[in-house]
Amino acid sequence: MYTADRAQKQYSDLHYSDLPSGRGRRENGPASSSVQFYEDDSLFLDSLSEFVGAALGAGGACVIVATNAHRAGLIERLKSNGVDLSYTTAVHRFVALDAVDVLGRFMVGGHPDEERFNAAIEPELLRARKALRGSSTSVVAFGEMVSILWQEGKYEAAIEVEKLWDRVAQRHAFSLRCAYPIGLFTDQAQYELFRQVCSNRTRMVSGESHSFLDGEGDRHRMISSLQQKAWTMQAVMKGREEEILNLKRVEKKLQRSQEFAKGLVECSADCVKILDLNGRLEYMSPTGLRAFEVGDAEQLRGRLWSELWVVDDRSRAEAAVAAAVAGEVGTFVGEYMAPSGKRAWWDVRIAPCLDAEGRLDQLVAIGRDVTELRLAQQAAIEAEKHATAGRMAATIAHEINNPLEAVTNFIYLAQTSKDLPQEAREHLDAADRELSRAAQITRQTLGFYRGGTRQKWISMPELIQDILNICGAKLRNKQLATFVSIDPDIAVYGKDGELRQALLNLTANAVDASHTGGKLWFRAHRAHNWKSGGEQGIRITLADNGVGMAPEVQGRIFVPFFTTKTGTGTGIGLWVTKCLVEQQGGHMRFRSRQGEKSGTVMTLFLPVRRNTSADHAEVA
Repeated sequence: MYTADRAQKQYSDLHYSDLPSGRGRRENGPASSSVQFYEDDSLFLDSLSEFVGAALGAGGACVIVATNAHRAGLIERLKSNGVDLSYTTAVHRFVALDAVDVLGRFMVGGHPDEERFNAAIEPELLRARKALRGSSTSVVAFGEMVSILWQEGKYEAAIEVEKLWDRVAQRHAFSLRCAYPIGLFTDQAQYELFRQVCSNRTRMVSGESHSFLDGEGDRHRMISSLQQKAWTMQAVMKGREEEILNLKRVEKKLQRSQEFAKGLVECSADCVKILDLNGRLEYMSPTGLRAFEVGDAEQLRGRLWSELWVVDDRSRAEAAVAAAVAGEVGTFVGEYMAPSGKRAWWDVRIAPCLDAEGRLDQLVAIGRDVTELRLAQQAAIEAEKHATAGRMAATIAHEINNPLEAVTNFIYLAQTSKDLPQEAREHLDAADRELSRAAQITRQTLGFYRGGTRQKWISMPELIQDILNICGAKLRNKQLATFVSIDPDIAVYGKDGELRQALLNLTANAVDASHTGGKLWFRAHRAHNWKSGGEQGIRITLADNGVGMAPEVQGRIFVPFFTTKTGTGTGIGLWVTKCLVEQQGGHMRFRSRQGEKSGTVMTLFLPVRRNTSADHAEVA
């Protein structure tokens, strides 16, 4: 048990004149009212433990209103000095309250309410006084609520709480101490408030020496010490000013470098973009904004870069971003559809950008408009296609038409022979009909390559029927059933030869992929391309229930010279077909799967030219 005698010995060197016992007590007010300014929490708690321990050691009581951290620190120090807090707390000689909780009881609208303040504080003081032992009349109180209010910038409220403490002390004689971290008084505008805090207290406690400054001499010495600190601080500040000047010079050089780099980017013909590590746009150069027809850069900020491109190209754009994030240089060539409907192709390189510590920070994407180059390549492909078609037409004309004429003449001679048996005549008639059909198919095939540059209205039912006639032998050999669903008056404006070649390529692929006894579906109907503002057109669909395509094949079917028909395929059929459709302003899509319910669906969309009513007379 921590006895009063033991406590008296423990704290015999402390300032008992600070306690309201014996000669130090004033009947009409507190024995003392002190304020402590401190820099170090540990030294502050040492001083506070001496203040409280002296009262408890003399048989007195204390009421502590402090933060959780300071209450815990005070209790730890009192226990280490032998104070039996379990006993003193049980008999109400040691009362420890939470400052934040007590503030909440009496603060109203940012200011303290006196009636509520009294209700929160006075009962605890009366309970402590009733618990005094023997002849002791010493009651001390510590309040940290003013410090909390000051930290929150509620200076006037803190001064009001100081005054409320004084009024309570007028009614209940006790020694009061409040405390502030000295760091709270750094603003010169707070000088008058600081003066009020000091003038309201009879004593100031130095946070470093734990001593009371009662006389003018002590206060002057403290001021001199503070002045020395101020001079030291002034020297430090002078050094800081020189550092700041150096930093400003470096910053100015850096700013010039940034302006130079910015000028290079803005004057470049390339589109420069900055992406975050998720592939979202943070910056696009003025050249890019003009090319992408974007008026306000904020429209793009935070948007996924891959979403700028047409749907078919987005997966490759995402792969390029992933390569850059992995530390490589991502490459990408994609198509952009501007708000005005203008199409452009861009060749983009995406590189990782590292910070000063060598960590991946951003991605830099530099794109170059290659639309003219791509159109030139497409024109070259188109020219080569027509040249190849011309050579093919000449070969067919030479190798097939001449023998067909000869055979036709021989059949005619045989039919005009005398005494020809009826059965033989019937066979010759059948052969003549089949030969005529073969000649018609040859003429239709040659029609793919003749006059293909002139656009005209093409009847879709007639075009599909011609395709079925040309592929008739293949369809019969595989016993394929065909289902045709086409409006009888539906037509599209374009190049007859190119459209025929495209549909023939798709039909041939569908036949090759079909099982014996399979099915083919042909459909054509009017539709709209909602991705191009509701553009009117014709949608042509060709579907089969064949073997379908594996995912790795689907990603390469439009790559030139890629083929799964080893030894028989050239690998340019679908590539040429896609080019032909796009040359007519359309686009091509497909779906395919393997396994149960396998098959492939190829879809073409061809725009219908508007205001062409005068051309309806010219229908293929």
